[in-house]
Amino acid sequence: MSREDLKNERHDEMLRVYEERHIVNDSIRQITRPADGELGFLAENIADWIAKDMERLLSPISPNRDKADGSIATRTRSRITNTSTSGAATKHAASGSASLAQDVSNLAISHGKPAQIDAQLAADIGKIKKWTATNGNYQGSEKAMYDPIRSFIVYVARRVKDRLSRPGLSEKVRDECRLILPVEVTDYKPVDSDDSTRIDIGLVDTKYDAAIEMRGRASYYQLCGIFEVKTDKEDVAGAFVQLYKYSRQLFAEQHHLRFALGFTICAGDVRLCHFGPSKAVSSDPMDVTTSNGRRAFIQLLVNMSLCDDSQLGRDPTMRYLPALNCWEIDCPDDEDEAGPSRADSSRYYFTKVICVADRLFGRHTRCFLATANRPAKKLKVDESLEATVVIKDAFAFAKPIASEDDRDAVKTLKKIRATFERDNPGSIIYAKIVVGGRVRFKRGSRIVEDTISTMYTAKVSSDLLFRAHRRIVMDTIGEPLRTVKTAKEFVAVICDAMQCHYAIVDKCNILHRDISDNNILVVRMKDGTVRGLLIDFDCAIDISKDKTEVRGEMTGTFPFMSLNNLTCSTVPRTSLDDWESVLYLLCWYATIGFGTGEDRSEVQARLKNQPIARWRNGTLDTIVDAKRSNLRSLENFYHDIVRWFDERDKNSEQLGVFALRLYKVLFANKLGTGYHGSEEKKVNPIMTALLNDQPPPTSVSADSTNVMGPFALRAEKWEDISKDLLGVINDTKMEMAGW
Repeated sequence: MSREDLKNERHDEMLRVYEERHIVNDSIRQITRPADGELGFLAENIADWIAKDMERLLSPISPNRDKADGSIATRTRSRITNTSTSGAATKHAASGSASLAQDVSNLAISHGKPAQIDAQLAADIGKIKKWTATNGNYQGSEKAMYDPIRSFIVYVARRVKDRLSRPGLSEKVRDECRLILPVEVTDYKPVDSDDSTRIDIGLVDTKYDAAIEMRGRASYYQLCGIFEVKTDKEDVAGAFVQLYKYSRQLFAEQHHLRFALGFTICAGDVRLCHFGPSKAVSSDPMDVTTSNGRRAFIQLLVNMSLCDDSQLGRDPTMRYLPALNCWEIDCPDDEDEAGPSRADSSRYYFTKVICVADRLFGRHTRCFLATANRPAKKLKVDESLEATVVIKDAFAFAKPIASEDDRDAVKTLKKIRATFERDNPGSIIYAKIVVGGRVRFKRGSRIVEDTISTMYTAKVSSDLLFRAHRRIVMDTIGEPLRTVKTAKEFVAVICDAMQCHYAIVDKCNILHRDISDNNILVVRMKDGTVRGLLIDFDCAIDISKDKTEVRGEMTGTFPFMSLNNLTCSTVPRTSLDDWESVLYLLCWYATIGFGTGEDRSEVQARLKNQPIARWRNGTLDTIVDAKRSNLRSLENFYHDIVRWFDERDKNSEQLGVFALRLYKVLFANKLGTGYHGSEEKKVNPIMTALLNDQPPPTSVSADSTNVMGPFALRAEKWEDISKDLLGVINDTKMEMAGW
């Protein structure tokens, strides 16, 4: 598969995501409106002032122009007159300008700017005028649009700096503000990109008193926003698809990013796009060929300059410390389950990230290896802290009131810890919680709980399933599952994780519901042995009442979700759904290999022509169809999946045997013909009774049949089947000694 084919496939996948996850709600522009009331008023004041200056510079006007354009000029004059704007600026605002050059000169003098600014300002206004005069599609190339767009942003930044530098504002207010500036290099690939995608225009932020100049080539880690530019006014979908690709990289590289901001510009139409864990939300177009559209875009840029860091998507409870070359993170302690005003936390430090949020939507789970000991001196570039805990950070589904949340992973882990401390499960290792809770931070004058309500505007969040930002500290250190070096290590890790899973179901009545590659860690012991650790209980529930979970919701990670789960079936969820996920996990890793160190594109290229690739790529329906087909029978499973296991591994044959054993217990057990395979089938009830050593029914004829679903039947016998699966795990673990 060529790189061009991969590129086209990713484009098609992103287009599907755009169609499924994208909504338009103009209220999203308010996400950056400063939470502080005074700063909110100041932002409007500055935006009005900038908009009026720009209108006069773009189009020399007569004294009657103010009456015709009441939407900006009249309102702005009122604001400027009632604030601390200087007399010279007021005089300039009330008088017409004979020419663009004269306007620039007057503006520079009235704002107290050095003389050398005049030429630059005149050049910027000339470029802006070319862009804002667009009628329909832009007449020129995309690259020809870059300079006018960047000039617009720089012009706003210059005016923001001028306003913030005036007397009357406290240093505290100024310190909370910033300048938003474009990156100097355009159409480039950031150094921390994991693919060949090139961004059109990047945005960075600096201190309010920094020099007004475009910044050099910036990495994804440094960007606070990205522009995708199109000359065609109607190519909105194409622009958003590109923006989706960039935003995934922002989440991967910025460990403190809660949501991402981007912009599409299609000719003269500017749209803000907000990427959160649930949806991508875009604004209505701001048409910069009109004064109202320019005013709206200016307001957005000014708001970004004056809002809290959290309103740009950053998590204020995580901070990079340049003086120490490491991250600092506050972890909430909800031991007393206090209300949202509680801000107690423990502080940790980390350099190593073992799980990044490299997917556009979902929980954006991240894992860090950390220590409570603050470094005494600056760490070297390649130096890591000696970690003592692992921190999991995610935006999980929850209930708005924490005390009523029946899927709170903190409560779940505390229950597991208390149970196992009373009744020690022997050699099983499990995730031992230290502290944890919902993340809270200060916004404006209030302490807020970071939930769906702080990530989206009220008009958007009211229509979304509730999520809460949860952070958990555990005292067992592990590495990602992808770090296993051999098949033997992989099986040891999986066996440990599922022995723990069985004990948690049996002793704690807790069902995990999300077995995946991100939720099992590799623990390397001091004696050289390798153990497995089951983590991430965000989807777990208490099944004390009936040992099953009857809600037909979809939980988990697509490639590893059970068929019962993928189809949102009404069949009760049981531990067998998690065991089915183990089978998929085994098949996936046995196919791509262990310890290969291959990058994403190479793995995808190798998987392209193999049936298992359809478990990950495509729509929900195609994934379901692929799994049903692959699991229809033992023969299908072997031919479609097992025979493609990576033959470079000397234990690929043993892995195949392990997979077939798991399949037989899950899909071809001895409970009767109705329990076999992955599809509904017609079954003779007399034959079924005989196979199960039961007396045949007398009320049916020998040729009658019933339609039976294997998952519903299997759910009735889940405890027996789980014991058989545990036996397969234990037998395989013992056999490993001879591998």
